Amino acid sequence: MNKLMTLAVGMVLVLSLLSSCAGKEVIKEEDMPGGLRDRSWDAPKTIESKEILRFECEFSFRQIQEEGYTYAVFQAERENDYASFRMTGFGNGIEPLKLHVEAPLTTLDDLQALVDQHDLPRYNGIDKQVNGLPEQLGSLLRINYASGERVYAYDNSGGFMDYRAVNAIHDFFRELVGQSEDPVSP
Repeated sequence: MNKLMTLAVGMVLVLSLLSSCAGKEVIKEEDMPGGLRDRSWDAPKTIESKEILRFECEFSFRQIQEEGYTYAVFQAERENDYASFRMTGFGNGIEPLKLHVEAPLTTLDDLQALVDQHDLPRYNGIDKQVNGLPEQLGSLLRINYASGERVYAYDNSGGFMDYRAVNAIHDFFRELVGQSEDPVSP
């Protein structure tokens, strides 16, 4: 009887040890809060095409902007016979600022001149994410061209773009919206 009892207790111990090991998964350091996932690659730093199909840029500001936002999203898209521009601002508990303007296709040429002036393709290939950070903190740049070329850069932990480029993009979209007689809030 003692042998049976010892054998039963031994089996229970072995099974409990095995069951506790079976359910554990190994968490990679980059998946933990604060872990860095860096998938940056050596992407082309020059773009031959000059015909923008889609432009998207997001970044946070160090200071509150005049309208009260601290994070903004700027989008432009080529349509059949016009260009669609959107500007959205978030932050400090304000209702999101959303503006939409339709402009001539030549306005995308002006945007491309800004891209060239500030050499935005040099950021192509940055792809970093720090887990656990709040939304609306970092930067994103995405430009798709008619040739199939593209620029993509992302870092959720801060800004990777030169402040002059950030200010130029912001001013470009604000001036475009300011020139419009009736910017639409979608």
